[in-house]
This record gives sequence, structure tokens and C-alpha cells, in this order.
Amino acid sequence: ILIPTLLERQDVFNKMVAGLYTQIKNNKLEDKVEVISICDNRTLPLSVKRNTLQKMATGKYFCHLDDDDCFRNDYCKTIVDYIENNLKTEYKDGNLPDIIAYDQICYVKEDIFIVKPSINYDFRLQPPPANMPSNKQYTEYMRYPWQWCLWNTERFSKVYRSEADTRAREDINWLKRVTLEYPKSMGYVRDYIGHEYHFEDPSKSTCQ
Repeated sequence: ILIPTLLERQDVFNKMVAGLYTQIKNNKLEDKVEVISICDNRTLPLSVKRNTLQKMATGKYFCHLDDDDCFRNDYCKTIVDYIENNLKTEYKDGNLPDIIAYDQICYVKEDIFIVKPSINYDFRLQPPPANMPSNKQYTEYMRYPWQWCLWNTERFSKVYRSEADTRAREDINWLKRVTLEYPKSMGYVRDYIGHEYHFEDPSKSTCQ
């Protein structure tokens, strides 16, 4: 789990990491989940921090989180269980999928909706196929997996961001570079909302 942060955001960062470490300790995942962070005082571009974190990652997969991201209390255990159990039956040949993805719930102003990942879609939110079982509670959309999904380290850790990427679009620009490596397979933690996006009050949104 790769997290860039800033000195001025230590209160937000500390709360997030405390939640992660509680999950890791309670589920005895110390040897299975690695959390790496770079903290500075706006001396490094965000792209440099993200690239450096990828170089430091040693696990089979890495994911990029922001220091104010929200996730479920069983996030670490669910992902580890999926890798250890489901992948043994789904990928018996030992070739791990390029991406491991899960759903996202979004709170945007007054709207609440679900975003489901698929490598067969682009970066826009699009309606799911008519024959797909739907969540009756919230509207659902399809979109390409985002940076908070898990990315195969062997395949994608050397796909770097450019310093020319604008801070507000650096995630999409990185994903565009990822698509040039042609991800072919995606493991999917079915019916699991592993990430929350909060944008209820745009005036309070933060950007590194």
C-alpha cells in the first residue's frame, strides 16, 4: 500500500495509517501487507513520490492510496484472503492476473453511486450491460480500474508518471501509460466495496 503525504497533513495521514495497522495487527498480516509512505514539505512533485514508492514496493501487488482515502475495516484481510484463496483456483498455472479490482462507492454532493471496474471499459463512467445483476439500492457505473486497485508489481512497477502530469489529472495520466502495457487479466473481488470516494462538499476537497 503506497501513500504519499505532506507534513501539513499528518493528522489525516496518521488516522488513516492507524486504521491500516490495526487491521494488519488484528489479522496477523505483518508479513503479508506492506505500507510505504513518503512525507515531505512540498519539496517533491507528487509524480516523483508515486514513482519512488513503486520502486520501493516488494509485494506481488501494489496499490496507490491518498492519505485521506477511506476503506472498510476488513480491507486488508479481504484482499489477502482473495489472493491466497481465490487465485489458487482461478489461476492454477501460477500466472497471476495483471489487476485485482473491487467496487467503489462514491458520495458526490447529494448523489451516492457504485463504480464497478472492468478492463473492457475506458476512463468514463458508463452504464453497465443490461444483463448484469444490479444493486437495487444505488445506481451503478462501469469504468476502467483506478490506481487504488491492485497492480501486478512485476508488470507495472516501472510504469512511471511524468513530472509534466498535472496534480489533478496525474492518476488518469498514469493509467493511460498502464494501458500501453496492455493489461489482459483482472481478478475481481465480487460484491466487495473496497474503496470510498467522498466529494460531498467540494469546497473542503483537498489536492496534493
